[in-house]
Amino acid sequence: MTGTRGSAMIVVAAVLSFHARPLPGQSLTSSSGASLSIAAPNESAYDASASAGSGSYTISTTCTGTGAADCRLFLQYGTNSQGQQVDMEYAVVSLGSADCIGAVASPATWIAVQPTSVVLSTNKNKSCVATFQFRVSPLSWSVYPFPGPGSGTYRQRVNFVFTRP
Repeated sequence: MTGTRGSAMIVVAAVLSFHARPLPGQSLTSSSGASLSIAAPNESAYDASASAGSGSYTISTTCTGTGAADCRLFLQYGTNSQGQQVDMEYAVVSLGSADCIGAVASPATWIAVQPTSVVLSTNKNKSCVATFQFRVSPLSWSVYPFPGPGSGTYRQRVNFVFTRP
C-alpha cells in the first residue's frame, strides 16, 4: 500500500441501543453498557474482509405479557451521524440457557446484520441471556476511504428490537 494508506486508520464504533415495541411485560436489558467500540484497524485489515471484533455485549430478554405468542429479537441498523452506513456482522459468543431459541453460540461464526432476520426467539414466560460481539465487514479502501466522513471516524448504530411475531 502507499505511504498514505499505510498511516491511515479509521475508528469504527458500534453504537448499540435498545428499541422494544411497547407490549406489556416484555423487557430487554443489557449488562454491558450503551456502546462498544471496534478498534482502529491496521493496514493489513483493509481489503482483508473484516475488522477485528468488538468487546462482548450481553443482553437479557424476558418474554411475558397477556398475548399467546412468543417473542423475537432482531438486530437493525439505526441512524448515524455520517449518513454512510457501515456494514456490520455479529457473532453469538454465549447463550445463558436453552430458552434462547434459534441461535447457536459460536464465537468464530460471523453473521451479517439483516434487519428482517430473527436473531433468536424466546418462548412466553421464559428468559434468555445472550452475549454478542460485532465487527465491520467488508473493510475496504474503496468502501471506507480515509479519513472518513466529517468527523474522521465511522459510526454505526445497531438497534436490538424485541417483539412478538
